[in-house]
Amino acid sequence: MKLSAKVRAIEESQTLALAAKAKRMRELGVDVVSLTAGEPDFPTPRHIKDAAIEAIEADFTKYTATTGIPDLIEAVIAKFASENDLHFDPRHVVVSSGAKQSICNVLQAICNKGDEVVFFSPYWVSYPEMVKLADATPVIVPTFASDGFRPDIQKLRRAITGKTKALILNSPNNPSGIVFTQHEYEQIAEIVHKTGIYVISDEIYEKVVYDDNSHFSIGSIKRIRENVITVNGVSKAFAMTGWRIGYAGGPGDVMEAAGRVQSQVTSNPNSIAQKAALAGLRGSDTDVRRMVDEFKRRRDFVHEKLSAIADVRTALPGGAFYFFFDVSRFFGRGINELRIRNSADLGTYLLDHHHVATVPGVAFGDDSSLRISYACSMTELEIGLQRIREGLESLT
Repeated sequence: MKLSAKVRAIEESQTLALAAKAKRMRELGVDVVSLTAGEPDFPTPRHIKDAAIEAIEADFTKYTATTGIPDLIEAVIAKFASENDLHFDPRHVVVSSGAKQSICNVLQAICNKGDEVVFFSPYWVSYPEMVKLADATPVIVPTFASDGFRPDIQKLRRAITGKTKALILNSPNNPSGIVFTQHEYEQIAEIVHKTGIYVISDEIYEKVVYDDNSHFSIGSIKRIRENVITVNGVSKAFAMTGWRIGYAGGPGDVMEAAGRVQSQVTSNPNSIAQKAALAGLRGSDTDVRRMVDEFKRRRDFVHEKLSAIADVRTALPGGAFYFFFDVSRFFGRGINELRIRNSADLGTYLLDHHHVATVPGVAFGDDSSLRISYACSMTELEIGLQRIREGLESLT
């Protein structure tokens, strides 16, 4: 029997697929350096782990309320208010099994067949597939490295039609590292105000910003507050990727519907992880600041090494922990019978011949580039970047 058309239309996450291939190669004894996964290599802070242990010892291992335990919802509300100037009551917040599920819940709650959801490229690899799963159509507005991946407001205006249901924004951005400015958000807010579309603001990298950049939440702009669903989580800020806790806050009718979706898909998020997330949100940010300082050190190192490779074009990211660097000048080159036609060919070549795993830019809607993550050790970065350099310089 055939699978559903919906499932046949979606693709596997290329970040997870390449990380899995690199892992298989390692299991076969190949010395592979993987720079694919956006996963901090730091341990989850001690006070968060202690909270989880206490929850286990207290037998806090049963079902909870579908949308999250009351204490965690109150902590999310307090966080939104104090850090983002977003003001919710408990019916406006849903805690989920990761920020990815939060976005999926919202898309399922608001989209109908024939609706369109707009976002900029390069984009996080899951956005198009999540939109398709909600029976809607992705509409891509390109941005370019030559412009620093800044959003083109005029192109955005032209992309929004009577079919547009929502706009997904992601800042700090995966994969480009761009941090949107308040001025850019004010321009976007004017479009949202005129059209009445929803905004899903993915702010999972909120804490990971550098230099003079600062995070701004578009939902804090008063005239569009009822149009914005803000998504965040604990994975990146607290090195809790495997704990799977995300959360969203937005208009009451949307969040009530998102909670109903969740009730039929997963029910409540993990009870123990909720207690751990509570400790993270209520605890000190010392570990977060230490982690970001180290990420900045790694970022500067990677920028220096990439900039030294002839024909690689790169920019200094303002946030997150990725480099999205242009390798299009290597297309058409090769070695022996091998010819590089695109980012997928180049990513495969680097993995198979030089044992360093990257993610092809085509997965992010920009075939000119590769993405690497610097959320790994300096040792891995040193070896990985040397292999990337050797691999690229071997192409003629």
